[in-house]
Amino acid sequence: MHTEIARPVIASYRAKPGPESDRNPLELALPAIKSDDEWLEQLAVAPVFDEAQLADPAYIRSYHVAGLKDLCVPAERGRHVARRVDQLIRHGLASRHPLTREHFRLLQREYALAQESGHAKKLTFSKMCPICSFSLIGVSGMGKSTTMESVLAAYPQYIFHPDYDLHQVVWLKAECPKDGSVKELALNILRAFDNVLGTTHTPRVTNRVTLDTLTAQIKLLAMSHHLGVLVLDELQNVSVRKSGGREELMNWFQELVNELKLPLILLGTFKALSVLQLDARHSRRAGIMGGATWRPLTRGPEFDLLLEALWAFQWLREPGELTDVFKAMVYEETQGVIAFMVDMFVVCQLYALSHGKETLTPEMFKQVARNEFEFLQPLLAALRSKQPNRMAKFEDVDAYDIDEIIERHRQLIPKATPSHSDERPGTSLLARAASAVRSTLGLSESEARSLVASVLTAAHKSHTGLTQDALKAWFKAQEAAKEETHAYAA
Repeated sequence: MHTEIARPVIASYRAKPGPESDRNPLELALPAIKSDDEWLEQLAVAPVFDEAQLADPAYIRSYHVAGLKDLCVPAERGRHVARRVDQLIRHGLASRHPLTREHFRLLQREYALAQESGHAKKLTFSKMCPICSFSLIGVSGMGKSTTMESVLAAYPQYIFHPDYDLHQVVWLKAECPKDGSVKELALNILRAFDNVLGTTHTPRVTNRVTLDTLTAQIKLLAMSHHLGVLVLDELQNVSVRKSGGREELMNWFQELVNELKLPLILLGTFKALSVLQLDARHSRRAGIMGGATWRPLTRGPEFDLLLEALWAFQWLREPGELTDVFKAMVYEETQGVIAFMVDMFVVCQLYALSHGKETLTPEMFKQVARNEFEFLQPLLAALRSKQPNRMAKFEDVDAYDIDEIIERHRQLIPKATPSHSDERPGTSLLARAASAVRSTLGLSESEARSLVASVLTAAHKSHTGLTQDALKAWFKAQEAAKEETHAYAA
């Protein structure tokens, strides 16, 4: 079934492998156990900042600002998750030594089941075995998926052991489908295997393939490739299923854990709790390694740490001091959701650059938060209320494209160096603004002049302000056209 083998890392061992329990080649090929400081360094993500960049014109500095959107300031919660994942991978591999007779016996059994998958027996809950190994639940925008991806990046995903002809997949990550289908989840896992191994295990035609067949294939792949841990993201999608869908999924998880001793990591928003906690009997099985819950930050050390880190990455020439008033404003407008803090801070800097400002103010941050992130206001209002019934309506954050928002603001920054001399009104003002608009948007000369003329008023005293208003009008028209297209398609 193999069509192309991806390039794996060649195994390098810390000690000589053997059949003894402490000589498992799968474990010996993993990187050494990291210290707490090493994990914090692994999780940290920050752009390069050089004070010399402050001499660049505003539109050049906007590129540096955009790189700040991926900032990650690791805290104790991230290190805790990293340590749990590391323990899971090593603990799981310890019970699946590939050089023992037991492993070959189990592998032969899974192969036989895969050959006769149409007759596979459907398992139900066991009172003795936990369903999942670790669950990370929290509000959208708190960095669950980003942190998990950074942790997994500390390990080579695919290792080849030439001395033993072993292909080892250390970790695999897949998303629960939006329709909550267990069958589609199984297909997503097979697709993830194919992406790593360069194989074609996923059937091209899926409507006639049974879940039992897919499950048998997953179990065979997981065992033959010594899968270390399976990470399933967006678990809350399963909650959209009608009664029975969640039970089916939990039974399916149980089957993987029982027969393969395969650790599972489940990621999701608070809606995923309805999947994990079907009733009192099942809720105690949050995992043998426990679970973690990530809520929005409160006003405290972790909030201050992140905001101070953000403040240090300013490409404004007069950044000023991070005051208590500014901190209070950021908390009021973000309610401690990490993604909102980072995204709004980035857009606030771009807003300042597009308006010729070199200092951030609390009022500016509030204006950006309320106008540029208007779609988040119902959720933020619910979070401010602290009322559970209101907050329950907004358990998940609708996805938004921060790259699109950043690009829109970057294009509002004129690429020409503004002149500080008095500008002549009338034709000269229109011509200079049209030239800037044409350069920014790639329009024809007539299109640019027509656009600028449509927004020109007596209040415009400089070509810079006129250019910004013309660009805003263009982007507004583009958004309106896009919404009209979507409405027509619906």
